[in-house]
Amino acid sequence: MITVNALSFSIADYSIVYWFVFFQYYWFSQLVMMKHVSLFCALVAGVYVAVDLLNPFTADSRLLGALPVILLLGFEWSVLAIRHQLQFLPAFIDVTILAYLMIEFIDMMVIAATIQLTSLSFATSLWGTLSEIVIDNMIFALVASGLWMTRAPMENMIHDMLGRSMEYLFLTFMTILAVVYILFEYSLQSLQDSAQYLVFLGGIAGTLVVGLSLSTYMLMQTHLQATHSRIQAQNQAFREQYTTELNRQMGAVKKFNHDYQNMLLGLGGYLADHDYAGFRQLYIDIRSGWETSNAAELTIEDLANVPNTELRLQLYHNYLLARQQDVQLFVKVPEPLTATVSMLKRLGKIVDETLPANLPVLRNLQPAAVTFELQETTRELRWLLTFPVPNNAQLDGHSRVTSSAGILDFSYIHELLPPKATSSLQIKFHWGQLIVALPKSMTG
Repeated sequence: MITVNALSFSIADYSIVYWFVFFQYYWFSQLVMMKHVSLFCALVAGVYVAVDLLNPFTADSRLLGALPVILLLGFEWSVLAIRHQLQFLPAFIDVTILAYLMIEFIDMMVIAATIQLTSLSFATSLWGTLSEIVIDNMIFALVASGLWMTRAPMENMIHDMLGRSMEYLFLTFMTILAVVYILFEYSLQSLQDSAQYLVFLGGIAGTLVVGLSLSTYMLMQTHLQATHSRIQAQNQAFREQYTTELNRQMGAVKKFNHDYQNMLLGLGGYLADHDYAGFRQLYIDIRSGWETSNAAELTIEDLANVPNTELRLQLYHNYLLARQQDVQLFVKVPEPLTATVSMLKRLGKIVDETLPANLPVLRNLQPAAVTFELQETTRELRWLLTFPVPNNAQLDGHSRVTSSAGILDFSYIHELLPPKATSSLQIKFHWGQLIVALPKSMTG
C-alpha cells in the first residue's frame, strides 16, 4: 500500500472530500444546508480531515479507519430525517456511490500516471501530491461542467422515481457495485508499495463507472420516453375533451337554428293577432328554456405563447376544472415564454397544487372570476393569481385569506418553491393577489 506523510495526506484528503460532497449534492441543491454550496463543501471537508487526523486508527484499521466516512454519512442522513426529506434518501445514496466511484477512478488514474511518468518517491512526496491534486481538480471541474446539461433530466427522473419500485431496484444495483469495488480495493491493497494495484483498481473503477453511466443513461432515456408518452396521452385526452365540447356546441347551434324559425313564426303570429299576453307568455317560455353555455371560451391555441406542451395542457385543464366549479378563469400570457423546461415544469406543479384546491372557495366569491397571468423578465418568471375578496377578508399570516366565503389557503406552496424563489400574498379593498416569482438562476 502506498503511503504519504501527514501533510500530503491532509491536503489530498481535503481536496477529495470537497469534490465528493460537491458531487453528492450536484443534483440535490435543495438539500444543501447552506446558501453557498462551495462554502458548505469546504466546511464539511475541513471537519472531515480534522476527524481523520485525530482518528488513531486511520492508518492501521480498515474498519475503524472509516470512522470519518461513517460520521459524514450519518450526519447527512440525520439532517435529511430532521428536515423531513427522507424521501430523497435512496436517490441520494445512489448519487453518493456514483460520486465515490468516479472520484476514486480519476484519483487512482492520476496517481498511477504520475508514478509511471516520474517515480514512486516523487508521487508520494509533497510536490508530487500537489501536482496530482491540481490535475484532479482540473478534471473534476471539467466533469462538473460537462454534467451541467444533465441537471434538468436527472432532477426530473429523481423526482418521478420517488417512492416507486424502480428507485429501490436502482439503489440495490448501485449498492452491489459499490460493495464489489470496496472488496477489490481492500484485497488489492495487500500489494505493498506497488503501483500496479493502482492501475488494476483504477481499471475496475473505470469499468464500474462506465457501467453506471450506461445504466443511468438507459434509465434516463426510459424516463424521457415515458414522460413523452404521458404527455401525448394527456394531449390526446384534452383534445378529445375539447372536440366533444365543440361538437356539443355545434349540435346546440344547429338545433337552435332549426327552432329559430318556429320561434319567430310563433311570436309573429301573436303580434299579427294583437295577442300581446300570448306574445309575452311565449317569450317567457322561450327565455326560461335557455341554458347558460358551458362552452370552453379558452382553447389550446390561445396558449400558444407557452412553449412547454405539458404546462400548456395543465393550464387548459385547470381552466376546465374552474369552469366545472362555475369559476371564470382568465388566462393571460402576453408574450412567448423563454424559460427552461425545468422551470416551466416546476411552475405547472405549483399551479396544480394551488389552484384546484381553492376552487370551492373561489366559486363563492362575487364575481366568481379569477385572473391567471404569467409575466417574464430577464431574471425571473412570475405567476400572478388575482381574485376578488369580500369586504371582511383578512390575511391570516402570510399565506391564507379568511373571509365569510371561506379560507383561501396557499400555505403549502412554500414546500414546492426552489431556493431563491419567493411568494407573496396581498389583499386590497376588493381583490387579492398571489405572486410567485421563480428566478431563472434556480437550481433546485
